[in-house]
Parts: sequence; C-alpha cells; structure tokens
Amino acid sequence: MAVFCVSSEVFEQFPDYLVIVLVADRVENRRHVERARTLLAESARLAWERWRAIDPKALPEIDVWRRAFRRLGWSASTYQSSVEALVRRTLKGNPPPSINPAVDLANAASLRFLVPIGAHDLATAPNGLTVRASLPGDRFLPLGDGAPEEPEVGEIVYVHDHDVRTRRWVWRQSRTGLVTPDSRTILFPIDAFQGVTAAAAVAAADWLSEQLQSLLGATVQRGLVELNQPVFDSALGDAIS
Repeated sequence: MAVFCVSSEVFEQFPDYLVIVLVADRVENRRHVERARTLLAESARLAWERWRAIDPKALPEIDVWRRAFRRLGWSASTYQSSVEALVRRTLKGNPPPSINPAVDLANAASLRFLVPIGAHDLATAPNGLTVRASLPGDRFLPLGDGAPEEPEVGEIVYVHDHDVRTRRWVWRQSRTGLVTPDSRTILFPIDAFQGVTAAAAVAAADWLSEQLQSLLGATVQRGLVELNQPVFDSALGDAIS
C-alpha cells in the first residue's frame, strides 16, 4: 500500500524538497515513558547550550523553511515551521512538554537535528497521506476544541482524502490522527531540502529509528520521497542510507 506521496505540483515549486518516511509498526507506546521523556529533556538542553546566543532564523536549517514560506506568501513571523517553533520555545525556557513516548522521541529528534518531524497515527489514515495543494472541501481541525478551518485553496498541506492533517506544509498539525499511547502504527515524515538539510534528515532518521526499535519494540520501514520517486509504498521497503 502506498502510505505517503508528494504531488507533482509541490515538486514543480520546490524540486529540491524531499521527505524521509519512517513507518513504525507494532509500536508499544506505553513502554519506557521516562526514558523517552529524558531524551526529550536532553535534546532541549543541547539546543539551549548550542543556540542560546543565536537568533534561530540565522540557523540555515531554519532559514531554509522561512525562505520557502516567504516564497509561498506566508509571513515568516506569523507562520513558523514546526522545528523553528520547537527551538524558539526551548530557547525561551519553555521546552516541549512530554506527550507520549513516540511523540517525545520525534520532538527530541527534531530538536537534535533541526528538521521538522511529524507523527501521524496510520490507523486513522487507511489511504495514506499526501502532500499537495489544498482543494475546495478540504477541512482542518485545529488542536483543542477549535472550529473546523478551510485552508486557502492552493496551500501546501498534508492530507488524507480531504482531511487536512498539517496546515501550511510543516506549520501546525490537526487533532485528527494524533498519536496516542494506544497508537500501534505511526508514520513519521522528516521534511528536508537537498543540499541544506538532507544530511540532517538522514541523521535524524537513523537516531529516531534506533530509539523506536530499542525503546518501543517497533518494526521500522524507511523510505525516501523526492522528485524522481514521489511515492513511498510500505510493501517495497525503499531503504536509503
């Protein structure tokens, strides 16, 4: 089954865009809660030590997303990539809270390697996820109890059918498909750009895969989605190194 794909219209605008996809199956997301929490705290501490004297927008890994957002007409001050938001709150002394082991590990990897990393429960997305321009009828449910939103037509979104899972590319995730302690099959997209953050994405995938297997007992499949390979089929196990 194809579990992840990126539409040609996204690659037309950003041919250097790529996603490393991790699919973790048989996740035991109630194991090693404290260890995952500790790794998240360690990543926050490392981020503080490395970048406390730096404006995050000066970091190339963050600036690449700010430039991409500006190309799309999105204010870089209003809409921040998920990784920039993580770094900024950490440098303000408000590191990301512990949620559950799988999400904590994803956030830890994002902070360590400065790449956006999502976490989606695949049980709620039997048709997989697509990165594409939004269409009329697409709907986004913000976190909490906010009212449904309709993304601007043409906005880059993560979507399952017409259910938008992430707005403005890697900005904000919906409450649909959130990973819970009972999630068993989880998709972790690691978004990057060739020549800027591709190596960091590979390192993040290596680290996160190891933690998912050793701490949560998961079986992990890994794939690469890019311009010349826009679909990841979990049955194929398209591995990269």
